[in-house]
Amino acid sequence: MLYCGANISLCALEILAHSGAIPRNKVLIEVELPDDLDILALDDASLPPDWDAPVDQDSTKDLGTRWAEGKATAVMSVPSAIVRKERNYLINPLHPDFSRIRFSSPEPFVFDPRLKR
Repeated sequence: MLYCGANISLCALEILAHSGAIPRNKVLIEVELPDDLDILALDDASLPPDWDAPVDQDSTKDLGTRWAEGKATAVMSVPSAIVRKERNYLINPLHPDFSRIRFSSPEPFVFDPRLKR
């Protein structure tokens, strides 16, 4: 499963929210989804009641596992618990449409040293 954010700043916030310190040695890879690719888009009402808990929940992991194993779509879009109006994207590498998704070459990503925990 690939876990992606709708934009670079959301990805940075997601990483910071789950890190104990400012991460080092990260890379940025941009993802291009074909316009005609089916995406399962869930809203908060479609998610388990504890989806946004500060600690990872089995209910959300189970939802992701069922989606990935069902292979209905290659991509699932869910709200970010960090910035609720933003979207995260889960990409299933085992889905037949995965080969249609394009990835840029990795480039270094450095967190600004002014960010503190």
